[in-house]
Amino acid sequence: MKNALFIGAGLLIIAAAVFEFALVGYRVTAVLLLAGAAVLAIFGFLAGKTSKAAKAARIALAAFLVIGCGCFLAAEIPILADCHSDADTSAPYLIVCGAGLNGDKPSRSLADRLSAALTWLEENPDSAAVLTGSQGPREALSEGQAMVDWLTAHGVDPARLILEDRADNSYENIANSLALIRAREPGYDGRVAILSSEYHLHRLGYMAEHLGCEAALVAAKTSIFPLFVNYAVREAFAMWKLWVFGM
Repeated sequence: MKNALFIGAGLLIIAAAVFEFALVGYRVTAVLLLAGAAVLAIFGFLAGKTSKAAKAARIALAAFLVIGCGCFLAAEIPILADCHSDADTSAPYLIVCGAGLNGDKPSRSLADRLSAALTWLEENPDSAAVLTGSQGPREALSEGQAMVDWLTAHGVDPARLILEDRADNSYENIANSLALIRAREPGYDGRVAILSSEYHLHRLGYMAEHLGCEAALVAAKTSIFPLFVNYAVREAFAMWKLWVFGM
């Protein structure tokens, strides 16, 4: 039993290294695999020990895992339930949330969002879009500018595109975009559509409600399923951060 637990921990460490160093965008998966390895190693260390301290440690660790799983599910279930577009996504303005760039090229997540944004703009020809996201480390330009360039190259009239290039997080994506919309139309408090990856929509809806924004949520389907799982899990931790520390 002890050997099996240690072997399992070693395999999880190897898998974590693969996700961290051989793949792009899977850091959450790597961290969770390392956490799993630590749990197995602790259980392996405690296996066969009959002292009261060892028994208490096993019970405490088991309780911690049960409570942790419960907290995770409390956040994850609503996230998965909201992984879809609203029935009516029409609005005068679309806010497109940025994602990472590989130099000046859209990451897979951003490419998925851009494809969905292009479809939405084609279906709503009288609407405008705010492309939001700042320039991060190892990015050659801002995420917002990269989206403007991509959509323009795919035939969207630049007059329909509004650049927001200062937002560093999801809350700023929405708040800064609303400020630009209201600068364009003073006093505007109408409906907006917000587009992002499907796993991101629950948190965006929560933030939009906090900002007093009437929002229609538009899902960009993640084209790589393991990537969806990785980020959907991350969103549960992001929701707990939001609940505990606020916006």
